[in-house]
Amino acid sequence: MKSKGIIGIVGGMGPEAGIDLARLVTEQTIAGCDQDHIPQVLFSLPEQINDRTEYLLKKSGPNPADSITRILISMESVGVEIAGLACNTAHAPNIFNTVEHHLAKKKSQIKLLNMVTEVADFTKKELLKATKVGILGTNGTYLTRQYNQLHEFNTETIYLPEPKQNELHQAIYHPQNGIKANASKIPEQAWLTITRSLETLTEMGADAVILACTELSFAYPSAHFKHIPVLNSSLILARALINAHSPEKLKPLNSQ
Repeated sequence: MKSKGIIGIVGGMGPEAGIDLARLVTEQTIAGCDQDHIPQVLFSLPEQINDRTEYLLKKSGPNPADSITRILISMESVGVEIAGLACNTAHAPNIFNTVEHHLAKKKSQIKLLNMVTEVADFTKKELLKATKVGILGTNGTYLTRQYNQLHEFNTETIYLPEPKQNELHQAIYHPQNGIKANASKIPEQAWLTITRSLETLTEMGADAVILACTELSFAYPSAHFKHIPVLNSSLILARALINAHSPEKLKPLNSQ
């Protein structure tokens, strides 16, 4: 029987997000023993991948897609057949589409899942009543509006007003008090900024919110804010990776 290959995770964007995605793949897999788990590898090479938001905002320096492609090709050489990127902002079209273009040129056979597409599909299938979905992410995700894929399903996307968006971005990126610098112990100010952001989106009419930054779930792990669903994009990608590899091993939704 042919092996189904290995799941690959491109981490380092930030490092804790890659580790969290690998953990979620394990957590969401039906397994009675070690050997039942799906093989996976995590390549966390943060010094090799330029900051995605800085590239998108300043439009200068190497495209992070170049490094991401090299990492994926290295993964393929050790048996990875299905892969995901542990970063929402890396799915901005001029990064993600460039990765796909590079892989095609190199005749790579790796199946690279698109986190944004997976989250959009999940929203369509699981949140049938959601018509206005709030998006919380970095300034890169805010600028590129990649979650407007939801419009294909007649779902409106709602974003924070720009001043509040800049506050959220600082809560993620601040070198001393941001989530990236303190993923294991979230500063209170960062947590307050995220809860205020959720409050703003609900006041604007959102009936669901997507945590469109893989690190926001560290500060807000709950699946709800007041009465509305809060979607963890890393969890959705983890489940999609399992489903692409071994659908029979995917735990039922909300079976924790």
